[in-house]
Amino acid sequence: MRTAFLESLLAVHRFGSFSTAAQSRNMTLSALSMQMKALEEDLGVALFDRTFRPPKLTPIGETIAAEAREVVRAEARLRSHCASDEALTGHFHIGFVNSVAARALSAFLKHAVAAAPSARFSFETGLSEVLCEAVRTGRLDAAVVTEIAEATAGLASHPLFEEEMVLIVPRDFAGHEHSALGAQLPFFHFMPQSGIGRLIARFLDRLKAAPRQTIYLDNIEAITNCVGNGLGYSILPKGEVERYGAARVEAFSCAPQPFFRTISLVTRTDPLSSIWRDPMLAVARSSLGRKLGQPA
Repeated sequence: MRTAFLESLLAVHRFGSFSTAAQSRNMTLSALSMQMKALEEDLGVALFDRTFRPPKLTPIGETIAAEAREVVRAEARLRSHCASDEALTGHFHIGFVNSVAARALSAFLKHAVAAAPSARFSFETGLSEVLCEAVRTGRLDAAVVTEIAEATAGLASHPLFEEEMVLIVPRDFAGHEHSALGAQLPFFHFMPQSGIGRLIARFLDRLKAAPRQTIYLDNIEAITNCVGNGLGYSILPKGEVERYGAARVEAFSCAPQPFFRTISLVTRTDPLSSIWRDPMLAVARSSLGRKLGQPA
């Protein structure tokens, strides 16, 4: 039995799709399917119910996938003993919060390939809370997330950089106080259940100046377009404003005091994670700091 086949099984379990799992493993769909058939023959059981489209793990398949995770981790431990203390080796599945992934995931991967040639990576994106839970349950090895205490509780959390949250308004409303904006325009609030959304909600609570109308959206580009068209105002990460709407909106530090979100790398606190956490953190701080204009 090859550990690589177990890693492919875990990818199918993670994504629920052969095709997505194959993409995450940088292999063809037919190659992954052949691996799964070979694994079934080796174990003498049916891991998948192929009457479903896409194929669904059988109960024994679910059990094998859970055990496979421990086998893959054990191999990683063995390999770590054969590497230098500074080396990053093994296969890592990393999460990126959406608002950082678009700007920085490629920089992370490019730097990681050069700095850790013995390591392999796969990625997924999502909300900070979802990614933290995936790390907690072992579905992800680590994640780059917006730091929110309730999301990162119980995880090892290491700050990477801070990013200012800015007030964005239509150009015709430049210079208006926050209270005046709230009386005249709707406030576009990014997903309140997300890390960014929670930070925004807490800031508004501190101001004690609720806008007359709040519109909730789950897309930062849509929010900046709405503000650019004079339909309301918002608070968003500065980097996202520069990416989507710098030419169409006015952006200001939030009054009475600027506030920031912290982007952190989170991992589990188990002994295996402690083996590779520092090299992973070094890669993240170097690559993301360089990409986002922060000190490395």
